[in-house]
Amino acid sequence: MYTPPPRDRLNNGNSVSERRISRSFSRTNTPTHSPVVNGFDSPSNHEMEQYEIEIKRLQESEAEIKALSVNYAALLKEKEFPESISFHFPVNQMNHMNQMGRALFNPGPRHWAPPPWPLLPPPHSSFWTGSNVSSHLKELHDTINLAKAMQKELEMLTRMKESERTTEGHIGDADISIDRFSKFMKENKIELDFQESLSLNAANAVMSKLRYQLEPYRVVTDENSPWEEKSAVKRLADKMEKYKRNKLWRRRKRRRIAQNLAKEREQFDRLDKEADEWRAREMAKDAAQRKVDKMKEIAKVKAKEEKKRLESELELVLIVEKLQELRSIRIEKLKKQGHFFPEEDDKFLEQVRAAVEEEERQSMAAADTDAAKDAIANAEESRKHVDSHVPGSEELGLSNFEHIKNQDQKNETANEKDSKLAATKESRKIDTSGSAYDSVSNLPMEFYHYYHGSNTDMGTLIEVRRMWDAYLRPGGSRIPGHWVQPPPPADEIWASYLVKPK
Repeated sequence: MYTPPPRDRLNNGNSVSERRISRSFSRTNTPTHSPVVNGFDSPSNHEMEQYEIEIKRLQESEAEIKALSVNYAALLKEKEFPESISFHFPVNQMNHMNQMGRALFNPGPRHWAPPPWPLLPPPHSSFWTGSNVSSHLKELHDTINLAKAMQKELEMLTRMKESERTTEGHIGDADISIDRFSKFMKENKIELDFQESLSLNAANAVMSKLRYQLEPYRVVTDENSPWEEKSAVKRLADKMEKYKRNKLWRRRKRRRIAQNLAKEREQFDRLDKEADEWRAREMAKDAAQRKVDKMKEIAKVKAKEEKKRLESELELVLIVEKLQELRSIRIEKLKKQGHFFPEEDDKFLEQVRAAVEEEERQSMAAADTDAAKDAIANAEESRKHVDSHVPGSEELGLSNFEHIKNQDQKNETANEKDSKLAATKESRKIDTSGSAYDSVSNLPMEFYHYYHGSNTDMGTLIEVRRMWDAYLRPGGSRIPGHWVQPPPPADEIWASYLVKPK
């Protein structure tokens, strides 16, 4: 087995090996997007994570490499000849010759050792760049996979040799993979010893290559390595750690930005919804207000028309009153002068009086009918108000419209009542003189309501009758049935004014 030269030879600096290594490093492509040179925003920043993963795999495979070397040493000891045998025929040429049906050439044993790999000088800081570390790690990973494959092949050859010794060439109880491999060797006319020697030579070459590739990374574990190399490794590790932190920070930043954008979208949607609801409410309020304004205008127009009609009727009533006063004044004047009026005049006055009474009766009946209608309308309005629980925006406008309509009807009925009351008062004043007309018109509202309100309103009549019933019922304030004696005078001055009975 090939053993690497000691450490002092590496430090001496062989000229041939140095030239070979310089050529090998000159053939490597210089990185255009190295994370060490261009920072952590370059396109090859993702290589840092791969470097770290590969280094961890190398540390894990160190035990496997040691086990492989132990197995190879044991296999070499078991060989009949002391050293490895090698031929100058490549494996592909050998397979090609076997496919042609020729017998394999099996010469005698030779003393041969694999050519030594060029010795590496101590690695310097230029080695710890992104592209160099990446390429070396990739090659090391391929070499490790190849070493594992060689280990499996040697284990398979060992088991085949043991089974051949025990069963004299019969491999019936072995694995399927061993059976297939032995079948392949028989078909290609390959001897077991020849294949074993080739596998051992290949394993030695792989181990030498693996040592050669692992040599630059001994700086990480060797305490005697120069501080420049350790500082370069530390800088690369710090940059990788910084890249990981920056990547984690960028990931958190992206997540935070996405959350902020989602919150903004939710807030915009909520504000849009609130704006739409407010707009709908305002539109409903405007529609209801427009309806109310329109009904008010209609009510004002009707009130003006009614007022004009009442003014014209009142003018006619005043003219009739003035004419009646003028007639009464003329009659009084003629009576004073001694003129005599025939019976036709008395009949005419009786007809006029009868017509006035008939008109008063009709006006009272119409007033009672209007009062009943108002009571029915008020009851219907209260029932509708109780039935409607929570009106919406459109129901609010309709209820306002109905309320205004009912109010207008009440105003119209009140105006009609006032006009009829005025007409009744004026008709009653026909038979009275000017002094009587002045006394009735000058009465306060309370006295007029008490004495004359029952003529036009049933409610006033009931109210007055109840007031009188308080004096007529037992237990109430009744009118005494005897003469109420006045109290004695308080002093002599008041007593001097008393009238003594005769």
